Amino acid sequence: MPELPEVETLRRVLVSHLCGAVFVSAEAVSPVVLRNTDLVSFSAAICGRQVLDVRRRGKYLLFLLGAAHACPKTDEIVTDGSNAEVDFIVHLRMRGSLLVEDAQTPPAKYLCASITLQDGRELRYYDMWRWGEWWLLPHNDFSALKGLVGLGPDPFDAEFTPEYLAERLRSRRTPIKPLLLDQRIVAGLGNIYCDESLNRARIHPARIAASLSVVEIERLYEAARFVLSAAVGQGGSYAALLAESGGNLSDFESVYAPQVYDRPGQPCPQCEQPLQKISFHGRGTTFCPNCQPDADPSKSG
Repeated sequence: MPELPEVETLRRVLVSHLCGAVFVSAEAVSPVVLRNTDLVSFSAAICGRQVLDVRRRGKYLLFLLGAAHACPKTDEIVTDGSNAEVDFIVHLRMRGSLLVEDAQTPPAKYLCASITLQDGRELRYYDMWRWGEWWLLPHNDFSALKGLVGLGPDPFDAEFTPEYLAERLRSRRTPIKPLLLDQRIVAGLGNIYCDESLNRARIHPARIAASLSVVEIERLYEAARFVLSAAVGQGGSYAALLAESGGNLSDFESVYAPQVYDRPGQPCPQCEQPLQKISFHGRGTTFCPNCQPDADPSKSG
């Protein structure tokens, strides 16, 4: 699943390609991605709207669309009953991707939906599992989208502090890794960067959250921000795929490569001992038995 760094990378690419572009119409091969409207209504609502900005909240992409004006397809004013700004929201889920391509370029496999732009390009959504979500909502009114409303702070928000993390973990008898994956606690973290952060913080993924000391929580906080900052600065772990698809990745010096996630048998970045992979709470989890020695804090030091 694309996580915070991958979605942030894609957001930057989309800003460079789409800001100022005008939507004309939409088509859907798999209308299931349209979660709160039908294709005809969605296409009419976006016709003539301009992309003012592309933002990110956790793993959600938020396209701010400007007030409707003369639709470039019909030269008629859009009559959806409102000229207010709207938010077009996308969640990629497990396998989704967005690409801006020339309309004359034949689409690749797994095309689910597309939006035609006034300049002859298309914003195309590909998803082999068709689990992704498209929403169209009044600007800043996310009440219909519970997953977005319930998000915890972004790891780079001022609200996300060691004190906040300690408060959310206090008295929780749940292992730390599934709690970090809970988007209601912190938005954007997923399997890749949980493994990376826990290794850097030297905390076993099965440690009970309430057993973490103040020092360990501060270490985890710093590790998560360090790992995510490094990944964002290098385009995330999917940067190479974006580059192959023609994404503008000139802002990134290199492609981020996970040092722990899914690397069993490879040297731990902390101590160079072999990493180990287990199945934990239904997720493949890679850690270092030497640096992250035991789920029991009395044994882990």
